[in-house]
Amino acid sequence: MSEVTRSFFRLGEAHSVMALVGDDVTLSYDTKQLKDISEETVEWSRTDLKPDLVHLHEDRRTFYKEQNPAYRGRTVLSEEDLERGIISLRLSRVRLADEGNYTCLFSSVHNQYTVQLLV
Repeated sequence: MSEVTRSFFRLGEAHSVMALVGDDVTLSYDTKQLKDISEETVEWSRTDLKPDLVHLHEDRRTFYKEQNPAYRGRTVLSEEDLERGIISLRLSRVRLADEGNYTCLFSSVHNQYTVQLLV
C-alpha cells in the first residue's frame, strides 16, 4: 500500500487526484487562513451517494452518525493541518467505488472546494 502525494489547492478550484486500489490518499487545500481553523465546520460529501456525507468535523470533533457507511473507519481530518489553516482529508484503503467528485464546504469562508478522485 502506498501513500499518494498530496497536493494543495485553493478554495473554489477543481482538481483531479489519482490513486490505486488499496492506496491511502489525502485531499488537501490551503485556505490561506493564517489561524487555527479546527473549531470551524468542515464537511466533505459526494452528491452521488446516499447518504452523501463522507466526513463531518465541527468544534474539534468528528461526527459519524450521518456518515455514509462506506467511509466509516476510513476518513481522518488532520488536526495539525487545521491548526495551520489547511484542510486535509485522508482516505484509507481506497476502493474502486471511491472514484468520484468530492466536495468540501468550509464554513468560515462560505465557499467550497471540489476534487475528482480517479481510481
